[in-house]
Amino acid sequence: MNTYTDAHLEHYADRFIALRLARHGVNLAQYLANVERFERLALEPEPLLPAQHAAALRLWQKQDTGLTQQPSEDNDIETQAAGWDWRDLLERWRAETEEAERALSCMQQRNGAYVEPLHHHRHNRGMSRGNANFERKQARKGA
Repeated sequence: MNTYTDAHLEHYADRFIALRLARHGVNLAQYLANVERFERLALEPEPLLPAQHAAALRLWQKQDTGLTQQPSEDNDIETQAAGWDWRDLLERWRAETEEAERALSCMQQRNGAYVEPLHHHRHNRGMSRGNANFERKQARKGA
């Protein structure tokens, strides 16, 4: 059993957490025993979660082996996914963007930013409270 100083433990424990090595199935004792090996492991992608793993296996089975099941008529999502084209998707996004810009075209712009006009007027309350009384402010008469 190895003994480590507190400073050594704190440094490598912080690195262990920052590199997220626990997601790779490594514990701190294993990491401290072979730091270089597990820091290289941290550069690899994290393993999939169980729910992601099952979905990835289904996709790999369909794409890599050529054992694709025939899409059923009741499963519209798979049918749409099998027949989509990126050009159609890009065209649809452009149309949606143009529609959103058309809705904003009537608004005023200042330096490219949309500005909504305010519908109120400023009332200077200072004049009504006697701020214009120059005698009170010791202004000279006839100067």
